Amino acid sequence: MKRLVAVGCLLLVSLSIFAASLRSKTLVGTWKSNKEATLAYLQTHTQLSREKLDMIGKALGKMTITFTTTNVVMKSGDWNFSSPYDIVSETREFVVIESNNPNTGRLTQDSFDLDGDSFWIRDARIPGYKERFDRVVEK
Repeated sequence: MKRLVAVGCLLLVSLSIFAASLRSKTLVGTWKSNKEATLAYLQTHTQLSREKLDMIGKALGKMTITFTTTNVVMKSGDWNFSSPYDIVSETREFVVIESNNPNTGRLTQDSFDLDGDSFWIRDARIPGYKERFDRVVEK
C-alpha cells in the first residue's frame, strides 16, 4: 500500500512538472505599446480619418503588458489590471491566450500576432485595427 501511495505521489509530481513545462515562454517579459509603428500601420490599413487617428494616437505608446509564466499585467498611467492566463494555442506566427477581460471580468481569448521581438494585438471594434507592442529589453 505504501508503495502504491509513493508511486501515485511520484506520478502526480511528474504530471505537474510536465504541465508546467508546456507553458509558453514566448510572451514572458514586458512589452510596450509602439505608437509610431501602430499609427503607420493604421494609416495604410484602415479607413480611419485623420481626426480619429490623432485621437487614438493620444492613447498609444503608454501601455505596458507584462507576462509571467502564470499572469498577465497591463499598465497605463495609474491604471493597472492583472489576471491569470492560459495558452489556448501557439504557432510560430501567433499565440492565443485566455484571461479575464479588464472591462468585463469575463474569460476572453486574445490573439497575439508574433513579429520577432514584437507582437500585434487586434481590436475587433475597429476593422483592420491592430496595435504593436515591442519587447522591453532590460539594460
